[in-house]
Amino acid sequence: MKLVKFKVQNFRGLKGEHNEIQFKKSDIIFLIGQNNTGKSTFLRAYEFFTNSKQKATLDDFYNQDITNTIKMEEWFELEKDDDKDKSYSKSDPDWATKWVNSDGYIKIKKEWNNINQDFKKYTFSPNEGHWVLNGFGGFDSLFGKAAPTPISINAMEDEASLGEKVNKLIQDQYLKSLKDNHQEQYEKVLQEIRNLQNCVIGCATIQQQDELLNQSFQHVFDGLKLSIEANTSENIKVEDLLKKNHTITIQKDGIDRKDSFQRSGHGIIRQALFNFITFLLNMQEESHRKEYIILYEEPELFLHPKITFKLREELYNLAAPEKPYQILCATHSPMMIDISKDHSSLIRVVKNQDEETITYQVQTGVYTEMYSKERVQMINRFNPHICEVFYADKVLLVEGDTETIVYRELLNKFFPEKEIFVLNTGSKMNIPFFQDILTAFHIKHYPIHDVDSKLINTVKGQKKSAAWSLNEKIWKKVEAANIIENGLSNRYVHNANFENAHKYNLSNGKDKPLNAFLFVETIKDINQDVPCLNWLKDILDECKIRHDQEYVESIAKTIETIENDKKTYKTISIDDSNHSI
Repeated sequence: MKLVKFKVQNFRGLKGEHNEIQFKKSDIIFLIGQNNTGKSTFLRAYEFFTNSKQKATLDDFYNQDITNTIKMEEWFELEKDDDKDKSYSKSDPDWATKWVNSDGYIKIKKEWNNINQDFKKYTFSPNEGHWVLNGFGGFDSLFGKAAPTPISINAMEDEASLGEKVNKLIQDQYLKSLKDNHQEQYEKVLQEIRNLQNCVIGCATIQQQDELLNQSFQHVFDGLKLSIEANTSENIKVEDLLKKNHTITIQKDGIDRKDSFQRSGHGIIRQALFNFITFLLNMQEESHRKEYIILYEEPELFLHPKITFKLREELYNLAAPEKPYQILCATHSPMMIDISKDHSSLIRVVKNQDEETITYQVQTGVYTEMYSKERVQMINRFNPHICEVFYADKVLLVEGDTETIVYRELLNKFFPEKEIFVLNTGSKMNIPFFQDILTAFHIKHYPIHDVDSKLINTVKGQKKSAAWSLNEKIWKKVEAANIIENGLSNRYVHNANFENAHKYNLSNGKDKPLNAFLFVETIKDINQDVPCLNWLKDILDECKIRHDQEYVESIAKTIETIENDKKTYKTISIDDSNHSI
């Protein structure tokens, strides 16, 4: 059966009721977010849930408090011919009508409420409308068959763990059917083992041991005789001889030598394990069934950026509908984020101030129309650098280089400990585009832009400014974001532009970035009354400043006023940067 939903509550660092992963639209999920938010814990949670003998330790309970009952819930979707599987119907002939809801899902829940005790397992009854103790798959073997088998690739794999997993996979996938699939070779090996046994039993040493053994034994049991014999061939299992007897070697092109992985880095070991797993399981016939779930911890570890991109594409290909895999990755790398793929494959894991953890997963993609202008822009703009927004606490959306330099320097100078990402949108026209993406992923964001003037001068006279009309569009998107989540966005404006708001002259051309930097250098005190610093402090505090559309209309300046204001601007020089403005 395919896993479609996984919910976790109070397991290790995952606190609260909002930790949920859905595989409904995508069979691959990348968990993204900052350190210590619980991404890898989701991987361990799935192993925990599917282990039929799993008992909880004190460390498994959130805050090491057993009153925080561990709850895990999984929804499984019936796949083709599941309802005809005799192993399910053997113990419960009516299971499909009793436990499968109208959407084709079976819901199973497990709870742990004490250490070193068995869990309680429940199945949701669609007919009765409540959870029933045990229910479907009351026998652990049935549930184990229903749930996709977890295969873990941990952050720090070594040669020993590689060998252990390789041998287990070979044992599970091939050794169990060795006799049936290779009967002729199997019988030959079996006969040779019998011959070898007869050699052992017939040797002089064994015959001597028989005589000595019986001398003592027959003193007690007269008339009885002991002898050392070989077991019947039915008790010989050739496959047992092959357990834990496989490894993978590595060989470099042009060198006639095979090496073990002792001298190889973790990146090669992890990649070898990943490729071995997928190769071995792909050798099976296509069943269009999701039988395995790969739990991949930080796929990007120890890899060159070029290899990281290749691996990302390979992961998406492996999760295709005709493949037997679902994949769950925990990642810290923006290079593993591909915004062109189904957006539901990306889940942000966030930890609030009270340590409650929440997952944010987009169920309706943004700009999904294949040939739309916006989709092409999205794919082009969200390079690995821009994808760092997915790991930030807050994002500032600024118009261009000037604002980028100013706000980054202010953050470095006064708030170096804050996780704030300054996103250079390239122009005011692009801000609404980024608002849509950040809102969809519940990333707190703050557009900071120029008010501009209502009219602009042209050779034919004055006409309405397109930049002015964007003010209302940006504000409406701020309001829409806050409907989705209160406090998700706020807007700050420079009147009429950055230079006008701060009363300094910024020359055009190559000196503009330098002058922006020199301007920041004049701000020496965090308490200085400077608009850009005031906006930043408000963003990091309670966002009390409200630059709504009514406010923008009230401060609008004419072109003439802006031009007159320029006469009062101060030109910043290197000498001035050593003093406060």
